[in-house]
This record gives sequence, C-alpha cells and structure tokens, in this order.
Amino acid sequence: MIPGDLMYSKVKEIIDELKMTGLWRNEPPVWVIDYRQRLIATEQEFLEWLQFVYLPNLLPGAGNHNVLLAKNYVAPQAVKFFTGEVKNGKLLQLLIELDSLS
Repeated sequence: MIPGDLMYSKVKEIIDELKMTGLWRNEPPVWVIDYRQRLIATEQEFLEWLQFVYLPNLLPGAGNHNVLLAKNYVAPQAVKFFTGEVKNGKLLQLLIELDSLS
C-alpha cells in the first residue's frame, strides 16, 4: 500500500471504532459550521473535532494535500482529553497508529 492508502485505511478504522463504541455523531455541532480556531475544552468537543474537522481532512477528495504532508500528532491531544474506557480502548491505539503514518 502507498502512504495515502495506508492513511485512508487507518482513518476508516478510526471511523468504524467511533461507530462501534457509540462515540459517532450523526449531526455536526453548530460550532463546526461556524469554526473560528475554537478552543477544545472537553472530551466531547475533542471527539466532535476529530469526527467533523480532522478526519474528513484526511480522506481522499478533501483537497487538503497539506494535511497529508504535515506532521500532525493527534494522539497526544487525545490523551489530554480522553478519560476512562476511551483512554484505555482501541481508539487511542488507532490514533497512535495514524500518527505514525504522518
């Protein structure tokens, strides 16, 4: 697999894990539509940012090639916000694996 394909595959795994654990949301929060360098303060806001801002920019067709070229380490931020089962679960491991691809 080429690097872009590996990243896309890992993003799909993360999306599947969010859905399986019930962390996936069907509708974006209002702040995503009116995004202005918002400060993320809670685990829920981080998960919303991950789902509606970060991951979509990694998918093919997003037109954001710079995201794929940049070193974006999301796992350390996840550790800061995740608690309980989420912090100890598969989602964090998948984010670490995603970071290793960038």
